[in-house]
Amino acid sequence: MEELPLGALRVRGWSAGCDLCWKGAKSVLFITGECPLYASCFYCTIAEWRRGKDLVIVNERIASSPSDVLDEVRLSSSLGVGITGGEPLSVPERISSYVRLLKDSLGKRFHVHVYTNSLGADEKSLSVLYDAGVDEIRFHTWDERYWERIRLAVSMGFSVGAEMPSIPMGPWIVKLKRLSSFLDRIGAEFLNLNELEFVPSNRERLLSMGMRPRADDEVGVEGSSEAAREVLEYLERETGIMGYFCPALQKEYQVRMRWVRRAMNVAREYETPTDEGTLIYGEVMGPEDLLISLMRKYGGSLKDGALLMRAESFERALRELRRLNLTGRLIEVMPTEDRRVLQIYPLDFVLRSRKSKVK
Repeated sequence: MEELPLGALRVRGWSAGCDLCWKGAKSVLFITGECPLYASCFYCTIAEWRRGKDLVIVNERIASSPSDVLDEVRLSSSLGVGITGGEPLSVPERISSYVRLLKDSLGKRFHVHVYTNSLGADEKSLSVLYDAGVDEIRFHTWDERYWERIRLAVSMGFSVGAEMPSIPMGPWIVKLKRLSSFLDRIGAEFLNLNELEFVPSNRERLLSMGMRPRADDEVGVEGSSEAAREVLEYLERETGIMGYFCPALQKEYQVRMRWVRRAMNVAREYETPTDEGTLIYGEVMGPEDLLISLMRKYGGSLKDGALLMRAESFERALRELRRLNLTGRLIEVMPTEDRRVLQIYPLDFVLRSRKSKVK
């Protein structure tokens, strides 16, 4: 069993979709918030504000039109997209329209995988997806009555596997082993296991079931990674399919890598991309004549009565800003459309930090 960074585990290999996810080269297309299983999937991580809402969201951006989706995928330099929900197969024609747009615009090699709880997976809906060019289907279902729908997807020519949470309780571990064997018998390719996570929408329920956060992490559930290792060892020993475990920390890494790609594409002339995938810039407020003088010397843009400048230029101008008694700060934002603010560093803080570095 191959050990990967960030606590991930892999058996034999992984799907093309997993490879792109690992590199942060895949966008996430939330196709709808409608799903009939919210009440039964106690571990669901979908935010309450998305549940039951017929929304389309690509990465962190609410899409008001198909062009928004294509624009966001391009800005993120994505090589593929994972379509999720809700239950995506409740709107197969919508999936088809977006997949056709992406494949026509970005090429047939642009990789698309779709998640489904299997309820909407039948020959008609899967045919719609196949004709549109969907490459991979990831099934998420505990109910063995619906496992035959996985076989149907295999017979239609998709790359097929299952993606499940690693629940650290005996009956769930047994079911995952049975699912592994079933996937192997029908010619499916992989089983992906995700670390069970605490999020606001499921925290109370998980705690009531006796689950606790890991000692070293408030997100991951204690015992989930150990349960995944047990299942993957069974999969490696008893089957020929691929297996992969994705820890909670890995999802943060994937988002950061996607941000890194996006930040390089969307940085304005006064914004500096960081190694964390964020954008940072300096903001100076004061009399217009002084701001214009500073802009000529250090560069930047005047916007809404403030001078916005690159972080390195702001740091070069620190002493002058203090001498002129101007108000300034460094602002760190997400590389998203709304530029959500993450951190603000006041001028005095930046000055103190610089002095401590010099010492």
